Amino acid sequence: MTEIDIHDLIDSYKEIGTSTIGHLTEEGYLPDIKALNPCTATIVGRVLTVQLTSDNTDVINQALIQAAPNDVLCIDAQILGIKACWGALRTCAAIYEKLSAVIVIGQATDSVQIQQLGFPVFAQGISAVTTFKSDHIQGTLASDIAYHFGEQTTTIHSGDIAIMDNDGIFVLPINVAQQLLPDFQKKHREDEVKFQLFFEAYSNDELDKLFNSSSNS
Repeated sequence: MTEIDIHDLIDSYKEIGTSTIGHLTEEGYLPDIKALNPCTATIVGRVLTVQLTSDNTDVINQALIQAAPNDVLCIDAQILGIKACWGALRTCAAIYEKLSAVIVIGQATDSVQIQQLGFPVFAQGISAVTTFKSDHIQGTLASDIAYHFGEQTTTIHSGDIAIMDNDGIFVLPINVAQQLLPDFQKKHREDEVKFQLFFEAYSNDELDKLFNSSSNS
């Protein structure tokens, strides 16, 4: 797949909500990870993975420098437990590097400041306990992440496509995202027509007229 194809794919998914995807598949869904800020639009980007292997989080700084504009940084911080590896200053760096969003499989901190910045940060939770300078083994860039939630395991690869909004996150391999796109687009169009019909009738106090018309058709 060419670079232009990937950009077209990303643009196409910006028109589709995650709930539309979730009507048709569970593949690539990341349970228990939610937006720290209200997310009023679908955010889509190519994933760069970071896997922490200890409380040494220096690799995150490397990832921020190496990530391309519009990438989505996905950080595997499962090993940290209650410790947060992402906060306000790293969010500032992500804004400077022009990332689309950050996903933390783990905890974030500085929630008020992150909300003030308005940058899309998704995490499992918020914690006041954070990491500090460590000489333990540093994590790795661009390695596969196995996200375990209950009996479900989702594998995330660098180069996958992340689709995120207020309802949650899907991470799909490019070939899968391309294959499923027509079905998602069809579902989106159908649901949008139904919603707009209802919203127009609701706004004009014509719900009885709408539902009587539907029952007679």
